[in-house]
Amino acid sequence: MDSPRRVVIGLGSSLGDRLATLRAAIEGLGAHPGLEVLRASPRYESPPAGGPPQGDYVNAAVLVRTSLPARGILDHTLAVERSLGRTRPDAVRWGPRTIDLDVLWIEGEIVAEPDLEVPHPRLHQRVFALRPLLDVAPDARDPRTGAAYASFPEASASIRRLDEV
Repeated sequence: MDSPRRVVIGLGSSLGDRLATLRAAIEGLGAHPGLEVLRASPRYESPPAGGPPQGDYVNAAVLVRTSLPARGILDHTLAVERSLGRTRPDAVRWGPRTIDLDVLWIEGEIVAEPDLEVPHPRLHQRVFALRPLLDVAPDARDPRTGAAYASFPEASASIRRLDEV
């Protein structure tokens, strides 16, 4: 195991009771004894990024502290997805889903594996992922470049924040 570090996990839901699903996902993430949920972002609503026509997503992020290796974090997020009814591979790429959990950022780490890339390869282009990340880790930096995520153009783009936090 590595030493404890901060990790941001992105959450998204476009089917069913989206807010309840995000709450359940956060509870599921915190159920792992090696993963401590420190804080959750506000929830945001946004249109899907590609894929077939579908409803809007509700997105958020959680900041956790863990000593789990990146693969262990991914394994736990996939288990939480399964517990909430998601099956992979999805029937339709980028289609609607009950829950989507992505390891967005691991403090000071770069992971490049066939099924796990951290930081998330499109993080800096997606306001629905970047804004919640900055809500929970405003000092986060891209480990490849050292650039503050807050300096990226998408960090100041408009996105609809939901009232419920």
